[in-house]
Amino acid sequence: MKIYNWNLKDKLEISDPLIMCLGSFESMHIGHLKIFREAFSIKENYSSYKTAVLIFKTPIKNGTLKDKKLLQLKTRLITLSNLKFDYCFIVDFDEEVKNTEASAFIEKLVQLNTKAICCGEDFKFGFNKTGNIELLKKSFELVSVSKITKIKTHKISSSLTNQLVSDGNIEFLNSILIDKYAVIVNTINFEFSLPESLTLLRAGIYVVNCIIKNFEYHGICLISNPEFSEQDNTNKIYLYDIEYIPGKKEEFYIEFLDKIRFINNKKTNFITPEDIETGKKFFY
Repeated sequence: MKIYNWNLKDKLEISDPLIMCLGSFESMHIGHLKIFREAFSIKENYSSYKTAVLIFKTPIKNGTLKDKKLLQLKTRLITLSNLKFDYCFIVDFDEEVKNTEASAFIEKLVQLNTKAICCGEDFKFGFNKTGNIELLKKSFELVSVSKITKIKTHKISSSLTNQLVSDGNIEFLNSILIDKYAVIVNTINFEFSLPESLTLLRAGIYVVNCIIKNFEYHGICLISNPEFSEQDNTNKIYLYDIEYIPGKKEEFYIEFLDKIRFINNKKTNFITPEDIETGKKFFY
C-alpha cells in the first residue's frame, strides 16, 4: 500500500485511476468494511482501477479535533494494508483544511485521478459540511453509497466503539471492529504506559495476543487504574510462551481478546495467580 501525507494543496502525480473511499474511518468498524468492500467490488469490474482511502491523521468531530481517539494511526494503517488497499492518503486536519469548500475538495479528488467514490449514506464534507452525496454524484459518474450499519438498535459508529472501550466491553467491541481492538506501546520490562490521546480502556485484566518482532505470543494484560498507583508505567503484560526478555522500549502490538475481570479498588490492582490460570484456559 502506497501511503501519502497530503495537505490537499500539494499536487500528487497519481497516474492510476482511483476508487476513493471517503469517511471518518476513526475506528475501522464493520460499517466501514461495507464501504471498503464496495470499492473492491467496483475494482472487479474495472481492472485498471486502484483502491484508495482518505483518512484524517487525527479524528475530527463537528469540525474540531477530538481529544480522545479509539485507535492509533499506525493500527489503522495496518488494517488498511491487510485489506490490500493500493493507496492511502493521510490528511492532517488544520484550519485551511477545515475551511476548504466542498467544491474545492471535489476538485482535489479529481486532480488525484479519482474516478469512483465509495462512502456512507450520512457522509458530509467541506466547510460547514455543505458537501453531500448529491454533489458527489454530479461530479463523479460512479458513486457507491452504503447504508448505515446497525446491530439491533445500535448504530455502529465511532461514538459507540469509544464508549465500549471505556466500558471495557471487549467482546462486543471486537464483534463490530474489522480487526480486534489493539494498541501499540513501547515496553520496559513488560511494563508500559498508554498514549494519552487514546480513549482509556477500563481498568482490568484482559486476555491478549502480543506481537513482538513479527512473532505472536499469548498472555494477559493489566490495565491499571491510575487512581490506585503511584507509578507511571503501571500497565503490565504477562506472556505464557515467550523465552526471552524483550529489550528496553521494545514495541508491542497488543491485541485484546477478552476480559478476565475489572479492577475496582487498590487491593485488586495487580495480576494474581488466579488471573494467570484463567488466561491459560483461553489458549490451552
